Amino acid sequence: MTGLSTNGTTGTVEVRRLALVLTANACMFIFGVVLLLMGSLLPSLEVNYVQAGGLGSLPLAGILAATILVGPALDTTGAKPVLAVGLAMVAGAVGLMPSLHSYAALAAAALIYGFGGGILNTATNALVADLSASGRGAALNLLGFSFSLGALASPLLMSTLGGSLGTAPVLHLLAAATGIILAPVLIFRFPAPTYAGTRLRELLRVLNHPLVWLFGALLFFESGSENSMFVWAGKIVAGVFNAAPGRANWALVGLSAAIGIGRLTASFLLRLLGSRRMILISTAITVTGAMIAFTSHEFAGAVAGITLIGLGLAPIYPTGLGVAGDRFPERTGTVFGAIMAVSLVGGTAGPSICGTLAATGLRNILWVPVICAVAVATLAMKVAPRENV
Repeated sequence: MTGLSTNGTTGTVEVRRLALVLTANACMFIFGVVLLLMGSLLPSLEVNYVQAGGLGSLPLAGILAATILVGPALDTTGAKPVLAVGLAMVAGAVGLMPSLHSYAALAAAALIYGFGGGILNTATNALVADLSASGRGAALNLLGFSFSLGALASPLLMSTLGGSLGTAPVLHLLAAATGIILAPVLIFRFPAPTYAGTRLRELLRVLNHPLVWLFGALLFFESGSENSMFVWAGKIVAGVFNAAPGRANWALVGLSAAIGIGRLTASFLLRLLGSRRMILISTAITVTGAMIAFTSHEFAGAVAGITLIGLGLAPIYPTGLGVAGDRFPERTGTVFGAIMAVSLVGGTAGPSICGTLAATGLRNILWVPVICAVAVATLAMKVAPRENV
């Protein structure tokens, strides 16, 4: 993709840019909702354990498939039609779910809204990177904050409105909100595609660049670490300190809140620190948090350490994407699709590796964020240029 046309006054162009950035953040909020939606729904669904596992994995399969496929489409057709398709898929699938009563129908809906969510994730990151050439890292961290808000909204709505009104009104509300966001996507003028009419083989040549896969490796380790902590944080403190599930969830609350706050804070600090220093400082914070949690003999200390891990992890993914956008500004769709697909593989592998480590002691899981942080720091030294800030 390429930036907005400069036809018109500078003020008009900036207003259009901000309108598109806000629209992209609204789309990312919806992706945050989608990612945690099935986990919030499962307690209310009458399915067996095997079916529950299938329903839980299908949205992720859809997200991965969309992430692999959508990148080249962004560079050849632009973000407007891609976002419109993603929003329509989410709105349609989520809106229909209350009327679906068979496992097969629910599974199809889960796959469809997951695919739509994957489209939103890749397209919004590429669009915001394209619109924010002078501050990609900061803009992508704000986008990550919008994701965190959506991820919090899904379980919150299900536990409040869902508890009193049932899940159907909540699903209809989410579908309606997604439909409302579709309106500005259809109305606003988006950047023109950079490679309209370009053959796919020509477009994919950028993936031969070794730097693309170094970025993919960086995000692989970050996603592996982050998703491992989301899955295992509560289990670690529950097992080590014999904490009840409700009390153990404070580790997950602290982790989630720290990631949201960390991304919001990073959007301001990046102007002072630059991307390279931000990633290196973040990895140091992650290691410090892991060591605090690993050595703590008190529940509160372990939760504080895990919260610090979240604060350290927060800026790495969006800041890494920002640096990738700086290195490949004209093919953000294709490059982002590739490296984000690699990151999803890391996010899938991390919790499984932790499951193996758990057999040797739950505290040993905390070596995963340490090892991943070292890998991220090493890769950041290779891919992120030195900056004078």
